[in-house]
Amino acid sequence: MENWLEIVGCPYCQARLEVTDEAEGMLSCSGCGEQFPVVGGIPALLRREDIARMERFSEECRQARLREGQIRLSHEQAWVLPYGQPPGFSALYWQVRRQSFCALMAILAREGPTPAWGPVADMGAGIGWLSYRLAQAGYQVLAIDASHDETFGLAAAQAYYGPNPAIFPLQGDLENPPLQMGRLGLVVFNASLHYARDLEGTLLRCTRALRPAGRLVILDSPVARLPRPGTGRGDRHLGHQELHAALLGAGLEPRWHSIRRGAGWWTHQAKSWLKLQPLFSFPMGVAKRATPA
Repeated sequence: MENWLEIVGCPYCQARLEVTDEAEGMLSCSGCGEQFPVVGGIPALLRREDIARMERFSEECRQARLREGQIRLSHEQAWVLPYGQPPGFSALYWQVRRQSFCALMAILAREGPTPAWGPVADMGAGIGWLSYRLAQAGYQVLAIDASHDETFGLAAAQAYYGPNPAIFPLQGDLENPPLQMGRLGLVVFNASLHYARDLEGTLLRCTRALRPAGRLVILDSPVARLPRPGTGRGDRHLGHQELHAALLGAGLEPRWHSIRRGAGWWTHQAKSWLKLQPLFSFPMGVAKRATPA
């Protein structure tokens, strides 16, 4: 854990954390003195005032996934994601995730940041499949998620981080990220930014964790012409203009990339249009931390 404490920070003030009681598994903030437990080998870096909300959110998501027929994946099923077709998901879901993943890896290969730029924070990591793929590509990855759930959260991610020292799981809230300032080369919001209540504040705090000229990537969050409600589990469809403005306000220089989708996606869009349902898309936003003048 000592090496990772060079990157991990306090969710209150983003200062460095220190091990204060190894036997009990406690971390203490060197800045404000707040203490945080380590549960099952995973630091629980949530603010006290956020714990109850995060527990409700995690349980709501868990129950919704169980109703949809999702189950805990075997290691073999987890290792092939975003490929394969695990139970409880539509075929279109993983088609979209694969397309977005391939687009992300192409951008990283072409433009960086490379692993040499610094570690990555996978915000909204879930069970950690993207963290695993980034680690395979040579990155050091913090897998950060609000849920410690053993079926759909970080406790289910051991298939990835158990045998892989390049991945470190953390329980944390993306709105108050457990990250030090200026340590990361890349932050990826992995189908998660549309859960942020304070959009610009969330982006600002994550931007502070980037090194100069570091990158922040938004992946698989629904973006529509105007903001609108989502599934009812605390998410929403982000408005393109509000998101672009929030990125600029956080000190980022954003560029938008359309991702080539297949026939299944366009069939879904046509059906939504015929039903007069609001349309949205999953563009990839790549934002560079602006260098001060």
